[in-house]
Amino acid sequence: MALHNSLEGAGSVTWWGFSPALDLLVPPGNISIGGSIREITEDKALSQTINILLVGSGDSRHVLKTVAGLRQSSHSKTQLHVYIIENNLELIGRHLLFLTLAFEPPERMGLQEKAETFLELFGNSLIRSPTANYLQEVSHWLIQFVTESDLQEGRLPSVDLSALRFKERDQLEGIFKFWCHPDPRSFQIHRMWDVRLRQYLDSRYDFRQGAFDWDLTMKLHQRGAQMVSKAEYMRWRETGVAFELREGLYDTANRSLASGLLLKRNGERVPVRGYWGDIVSSPYISFGIETDNENLKQTANGLPTKTAQDVSLYNLQTILKDLVPKKEAEESEPSVSGEEATQRDGGGSAASLDSKNHSSSLQSQFSIHFLPLNCLDKLAEKNCYNQLFNIMYFSCSMIHQLKPALRRTAAPGASLIVEMARYILDVHKDQAAGLLPRVNELAKEAGFTPTVNNETIACFELREP
Repeated sequence: MALHNSLEGAGSVTWWGFSPALDLLVPPGNISIGGSIREITEDKALSQTINILLVGSGDSRHVLKTVAGLRQSSHSKTQLHVYIIENNLELIGRHLLFLTLAFEPPERMGLQEKAETFLELFGNSLIRSPTANYLQEVSHWLIQFVTESDLQEGRLPSVDLSALRFKERDQLEGIFKFWCHPDPRSFQIHRMWDVRLRQYLDSRYDFRQGAFDWDLTMKLHQRGAQMVSKAEYMRWRETGVAFELREGLYDTANRSLASGLLLKRNGERVPVRGYWGDIVSSPYISFGIETDNENLKQTANGLPTKTAQDVSLYNLQTILKDLVPKKEAEESEPSVSGEEATQRDGGGSAASLDSKNHSSSLQSQFSIHFLPLNCLDKLAEKNCYNQLFNIMYFSCSMIHQLKPALRRTAAPGASLIVEMARYILDVHKDQAAGLLPRVNELAKEAGFTPTVNNETIACFELREP
């Protein structure tokens, strides 16, 4: 069984991941280690240079959590290099958007405002006008970022676009120009969302509230995402608005969720811009269903007292706090309640983006390299990637790319982490469980042996030749 991102409910573009954010230098805490994968990853963390390959991660959750983990004393001397391969340029555009937002300096945007803006852009079909203004302003800067190489050494010195083809950089420029477009008629996501729902539910559309409730209680909750409340999930399924973090009108299309798809019309395939992402599993999986904060895990009458929105906000604040200079981070603590004392509601201004160099000591400790679309097969043919990667991550939608040639790019003792299909609700639970034997087979053909796994991820280690 090989999963492609063609399941109707999951869509063709992975705007958000189908597993919680991982610090790839530290194994997930809910895995029974047995003395294997933990020792492997901790040894890597003590070495001077770690190279990570992310294949199809979709969003920046793993990157941000792993980079934030560099603040730990055990990683103080680690040099981290992350290489990202996606199958869609809009995903690269979103990576750049959220990296820019994550490293906004504290004097421009406070921690609470940053986390709220992030979640709004991350998982909402409709956003508030201040957030739309921020997206538009940053998009203007991103246009310069992908077209003027000298800017890459200022605002985001850790990001490297040099491997992208010229055509891909031109297309990225076009994507950011579309994000700047003020005409609301050019991307009517509320209508597109409804069309997707009608196509997906078919005869069940008139009884969609019951279908939504079934997916939540009999699928999402049964698979471990009990933090997702009924109210927030039903709202997201109906409207595409996952996070309502403050009062205001959520009435402006989130243009960063637009992408193109080839559809057949009159026997010909023509590109159509629309919303082609997930309409079933939800954006809550990435940051909102697991937490180390015991206050957020409390229950009353068997139900969580907090929601996936609360957990997402706390987890994201915790990550973002570790991305700002240490002095400012110590002055700001994550909010458990999701309430904020003060905030500039103007969404921030991008006017100072070009004039200041906000690079920090942390940004000098890591680099993020964006590779050409779907280039995995060609990496093994290039000497510069020979035995380079210490850690490799494959999303469940890219498992079919896990091939024997991958071994040539793996460093001795490399770790392989594969996302499973636990939270893809269109995949039956038995089918999701049946994916593991196929993953084991593909990993074995590539030279990896299993170490530990659960329903969410499978972990492997490169065999000695």
